[in-house]
Amino acid sequence: MIRDMKKHFLNMTMFLKVRPRFDWVFVGLLLTAFVGLAAWNLTAGSIWFDEAFSAYLLNYNFLDIARYTATDVHPPFYYWLLKLWTMVFGETEIGLRSMSVFFGVIAAIFGYLFVRKQFGRRAALVALALMILSPLFIRYGQEARMYTLAAAIIFAASYVLLFAAETKKRSTWVLYGVLVSLGMWTHYFTALAWLSHWAWRYLTLRTPRLKGKKLAKAFFDKNWMTAHIVAVGLFLPWIPAMLVQLAIIQTQGFWIGPVGLDTIGTYFGTIFYFHQSYQVTGWFAAALLVLGVFVAFWATRILKKSPAPMKKSYLLLLCMAFVSPLLLFIASLPPLTPSFVERYLLPAALGTMMVVGVTLVIALRGKKLRYQIGAFAIVIAMLVSGIGNMYFYNNYNKNSGTGIETRTIVQTAMERAAPGEPIIANSPWVFYEAIFYQTERNPVYFIDEQVEYLYGSLDMLKYDDRYKITDLDAFVKDHPTVWYVGYSDIRLTAPRDSWTKIDEFAVTNKVDGKTVYRGAQFRTQ
Repeated sequence: MIRDMKKHFLNMTMFLKVRPRFDWVFVGLLLTAFVGLAAWNLTAGSIWFDEAFSAYLLNYNFLDIARYTATDVHPPFYYWLLKLWTMVFGETEIGLRSMSVFFGVIAAIFGYLFVRKQFGRRAALVALALMILSPLFIRYGQEARMYTLAAAIIFAASYVLLFAAETKKRSTWVLYGVLVSLGMWTHYFTALAWLSHWAWRYLTLRTPRLKGKKLAKAFFDKNWMTAHIVAVGLFLPWIPAMLVQLAIIQTQGFWIGPVGLDTIGTYFGTIFYFHQSYQVTGWFAAALLVLGVFVAFWATRILKKSPAPMKKSYLLLLCMAFVSPLLLFIASLPPLTPSFVERYLLPAALGTMMVVGVTLVIALRGKKLRYQIGAFAIVIAMLVSGIGNMYFYNNYNKNSGTGIETRTIVQTAMERAAPGEPIIANSPWVFYEAIFYQTERNPVYFIDEQVEYLYGSLDMLKYDDRYKITDLDAFVKDHPTVWYVGYSDIRLTAPRDSWTKIDEFAVTNKVDGKTVYRGAQFRTQ
């Protein structure tokens, strides 16, 4: 039976080997699998603050979107695209999150094209399979944020960069510069990817014949300078806003915790298992360690013994995978403000999948079939385990240790509320999430006097009175009963001592068993 299976496998391999167009059938199947994995629980998790911020921006025109993002922490290109996308597909959870699935597909396609061009069909299909099974990719391929858009731009730019280096056509370098600029308009941390390109260029140019001034001259040639002049020129209008944002983050701090040795373990644990470092134990830790040693060993051999073109391309893959995490780790050390978060490194995580895929194919080339199948099966099993963990955690915020339950508290309050009875969020952060689920029957508000407008992300609330209660005493004259909902470790306390509690409920999160989302109905008069 095993011989028959092996025979059929070899026959199929030979069939595909002489028919390269059939590769696109497998590419289509793999991309469909990614869409299915991302869409499987697309609406399972409640919209959380980052997504809610994206959704709330859609209330404004394109100029105002830029104005409000200028006081937050990200540039506006993603939000502009999201507004156009939702004009077609609507502002539901599916409408908001589906754009990330779309750009996830685009990122995967460019990753496949990159590997196929440099390493061949088999390596490309294996790399694509590992990318679409990456739990981090699936998780942020279903979030209404800019991470897959940034990955798509970075992989497109990397693909164009190789063409530009080979052809030396000025138009190709200009296109590369445009993509670099689009990346910066999408997420500032795409700069880490562009620096990985710089590292690759330096390493490929650094030969015994290119030292000192000769190396500098070759590095900063006309084409390279043209690309970056284009990139900086297109990004120039936003640079003042970026500098202000970075200065505020560095002086006022941020929500991200400090880095340490466990940061490295958590990064790779998240990539493969969607687990923190302390959760990766036993055989899972052993498998990850063995894979790391295997890739490191073969990466050294490939760089030493491969032909120059393959060595150059493989070095670019290594830079894409590992330079960005290293730079972000260094940039998070004191006295700088920590900024190391796995989702900011999604392109590098996908680069790691590409490195693993290419390395396995090269290392196992010519080996017995059972060894090849066994090695691929182990890596795929690791990733499938991570997908299971990802589905379990869903949008659980590991950084703050919070399970987001805003949708449940708002919908439960609406089920119990009378028509016209308002729902008041106990903080602006909960309000951003709750307003997404409001209905005309039960509108959602927040209380102005409870908010300190210290952060730029609150400017939309500061300068817009649509959902703001500026005079609570006057408001309750028209609303004898209200629902008060929010995040609290203890029972919710009414904004006024004179209010009388009528009803209350709480929601327990399945991940950590915490009960921190609560709702209470109060008689205000």
